[in-house]
Amino acid sequence: MIRRHARGFTLIEMVLAVTLFSFLMSSYYVVFIRVVELEEYARNQRAFASIGPAVLDLMEDDLLSLYTHPREPKAFPFRGSDNSLGGEPADRLDFVARRASIHQEEFFGNDNWVRSPINEVGYRLARGGNEYGDVRRLFRREHYYVDETPLQGGDYFEIYDRVVAFDLAYAGYRAEESERESIETKGEHSLDKFESWDSVERRGFPTAVIVTLTVEPPELSATDRAGDKQAGARRRRTFVRVIPLAHADDIPLPEGPSQPAGPGG
Repeated sequence: MIRRHARGFTLIEMVLAVTLFSFLMSSYYVVFIRVVELEEYARNQRAFASIGPAVLDLMEDDLLSLYTHPREPKAFPFRGSDNSLGGEPADRLDFVARRASIHQEEFFGNDNWVRSPINEVGYRLARGGNEYGDVRRLFRREHYYVDETPLQGGDYFEIYDRVVAFDLAYAGYRAEESERESIETKGEHSLDKFESWDSVERRGFPTAVIVTLTVEPPELSATDRAGDKQAGARRRRTFVRVIPLAHADDIPLPEGPSQPAGPGG
């Protein structure tokens, strides 16, 4: 009795099987990469959407801690300047805030690092350099405690490096109306909007600060922006917030830094 051996795969069949398998794996790989890219894009968009509110939250915390002295505006001046960079708003703001400083300093050389309860605070834009294109960097100025020039000096901390425009406006009464004795009488007159504010010149502080912040996503490079300016403009986001300011009748000057903190700088 003659037995027949089992027939195996031919070379052509093996090549076809490997080719089909490679094609399927390539398709799966393309789909996988696309899913990863979409997930990364969604994550970046969520992070980008939170940048504007985070910056405005920081500014609001500072402004709500504004140090005012209604009878002596020169003691703790407030100055908002109307500036521009490259045709876009790039305003500047400086004031004194009653909040703990971000950075710490050594207190009388006894290895105790402390935060100051009152500090000079400011916000301004700076050019970002060639790699940033037409966007700027937003900085927060902080001067530990307050010296004889409260609108100058201090250290600068970068907040975000993709700011297109930083526009500030101020709601308040004109100087002649600020001389009225009672808040009730003053309240009968409508507020005006100003592009700049100097508490010494206006003999008082604004009622509110209107902040308009336009930013770009962090992954948008200068090359991408130059290649498709319209696409870059479409991906920008503008955030607006009105920050009302609280005015105390009279706030005494606090004592010097005395709160110990952990080591650090």
